[in-house]
Amino acid sequence: MIKFNIKTRIVVFVMLFELVAYGAIQLFNHVIYKNELMTLKIKEIEQLFHVGNEKINAMSSLLERNAIHLAEIGEYLYQLKQQNKLSSAELSNQFKQTLLTNFRALPEAVGGGIWYEPYVYDKNEQFFGPYAYQTDKGVEFTWSLSHLEYNYHSMDWYQIAVKDNWGADQNVYKPVIWTAPYVDDAATFSLMMTVDAIMYDKLRKPIGVSTVDWSLKHITSFIQSLHVTENSQAFLIHEQSQQILSFPQLLPNADDWPVLSWFNQLFTVLPADSLSQIPNIKLNDNDYHLVYTRTQSGFIFGSLIPVTDLEDDINQITLLTLLAGSLIGLIFLTILLLFLKILFSPFDRVLAQIKASITHESSNDDCVTVHSIDYPKRNEFTPIIHALNEVYGQVNSYISDISMHNGRLKVSKLEIKHLNEQLEYKVIERTEQLRLKTEEAQASLAHLKNTQQQLIEQEKHASLGRLVAGVSHEINTPLGVSITACSCIFDEITLLQDKITNQALTKSDFEECLDRISQSAQVMQTNLKRTGELIASFKQIAVNEAAEDCHHFELTQYLHELVLTLTPKVKANKHHIKLLNSAAPIQLYSDPAAISLVILNIVDNALTHAFRQPHGHVFIDVTADSDHVQITVKDNGDGMVEDVTNLIFDPFFTTTRSDGNSGLGMHIVYNIVTQQLHGNIECKSKLGQGTEFIITLPHNATKST
Repeated sequence: MIKFNIKTRIVVFVMLFELVAYGAIQLFNHVIYKNELMTLKIKEIEQLFHVGNEKINAMSSLLERNAIHLAEIGEYLYQLKQQNKLSSAELSNQFKQTLLTNFRALPEAVGGGIWYEPYVYDKNEQFFGPYAYQTDKGVEFTWSLSHLEYNYHSMDWYQIAVKDNWGADQNVYKPVIWTAPYVDDAATFSLMMTVDAIMYDKLRKPIGVSTVDWSLKHITSFIQSLHVTENSQAFLIHEQSQQILSFPQLLPNADDWPVLSWFNQLFTVLPADSLSQIPNIKLNDNDYHLVYTRTQSGFIFGSLIPVTDLEDDINQITLLTLLAGSLIGLIFLTILLLFLKILFSPFDRVLAQIKASITHESSNDDCVTVHSIDYPKRNEFTPIIHALNEVYGQVNSYISDISMHNGRLKVSKLEIKHLNEQLEYKVIERTEQLRLKTEEAQASLAHLKNTQQQLIEQEKHASLGRLVAGVSHEINTPLGVSITACSCIFDEITLLQDKITNQALTKSDFEECLDRISQSAQVMQTNLKRTGELIASFKQIAVNEAAEDCHHFELTQYLHELVLTLTPKVKANKHHIKLLNSAAPIQLYSDPAAISLVILNIVDNALTHAFRQPHGHVFIDVTADSDHVQITVKDNGDGMVEDVTNLIFDPFFTTTRSDGNSGLGMHIVYNIVTQQLHGNIECKSKLGQGTEFIITLPHNATKST
């Protein structure tokens, strides 16, 4: 850890304090200035958007009023036509003068006309639609759109009024309907929108529409000229059709807009003339703020503002403040260092005298000598020097004592070194003795393992012998019955031959004899089949006992055969054994002989220790998952106390040693499961509630060597 003197600590403390205070002030100024600037920018943006909204709304209102005015003129001229107050030529001239005068006073519109339904204005005229439009030379009037080739009745700008039921849902004097933006391919060939005003007769029946075509060129140019910040870019979208009318250079292709993540947010419900924002938009590796509003006339007017434009002023002020603050801090530290140097100069002189008073002997670096300090001045250091001189006197006394003890310590070190050398010799001697003992222990362990393997082999052969005895006893019964049945068959055949020889055979005698022969043959067949099953099961078990090798086999079928083999022995003791879940096939790669030996020993242990009364039950259950197979052997016998359960797998542990039991059966089971089958076995038992052995084996085990 670095240690500082008092002067350095003061300087470091002041520097840290200044940095923390200066950083806090800078952070505070940055946050306050940023918030104020953002507020100012938002107000400026709101003002610009208000101007844009007012212009768009005013223009759309002006065009709607103009369309309504043309509709009123169209209705008036229609009435004159119906009343025959003017000739057709005079009426045509009235249409021309009205449209020319109207659009000369309305340069914002690129054209417009008065369009009647087929044969309504004149029963001989299907198309009657005078039209005027703006040109470079002024407003021009034409009848060229009133013919079948153009067929204005089928145009979208006309059909929008028909499909809207002539504005019947608007509940106003003169309904107006706006089209979506489109390109005029008949006269002006420019991007425009058309406003339709419905014309009615005296019975309030629609007779046509008046139209005013609004060129969007001027309004889009006006939108692009609005700059919220130096590098901001504005855009204009028609809300209903989602057409992009004006877009910034950042996104020059309007087809790319719908795939933008924030595009659909623009069309959420937003009150007219209110301002909304979408922050943190990433475009061309730059961050932008999107500010937008919805006009009363159905446009979405917005602007993409670079975040850097909003932060430039903040960064400039922050940099200026940082430079000024750094200069002030540097001047402050310089003055502080000069002040500390003057303030600590007496202390430095006293410290130099104290250092000079402590010296080392040139002949012996371990010997330290202190001298009294001569300080003739009278100031705040004088009492300290007097006290220090007194301490020096005590130090010199202690140094003498230490020198004496150091001499004794060197002698002790020599003695300890000699003892260490003797200790090393003894360690080597003890290590050699330990090696010999280890070799003896390893030899004993090898002998113990060999003995243990021999005991396992003996127990396996003994289990197989007990199994053979049980199977032999069980086979004697069906074989005896079969011999008796066979003898009965021979007796009946002899009797039948005698009656045939003596010609005393009747039909009823023959049928009775044949029935007795059939029954005897059936009894013999049943018992011989039972004998064959017992021999087949025993043969399979015996073969597996002899093989002692891992291979693939079906565990459920194998356990079924094992249970058949064990049944005679269990029944001989007036008990029962049953395999549960026998219908589920389980494939296993393991040593079936080892599994058989484990089951045999557990069943033998149950028959020997578990049941005091007859009619006990042993259940074998098997389940499997993706990694392991679990075999459970459970009885409903007397159970065991906890102390016996904890010691059941220990070698030579038995509760019936007086009956000749060695106590190795369950120890052999434990070793086979854990060492040979690479599994795990667990015993659960409570007194009076039976015993349960849970054997967990892997699906794929390698036989241990």
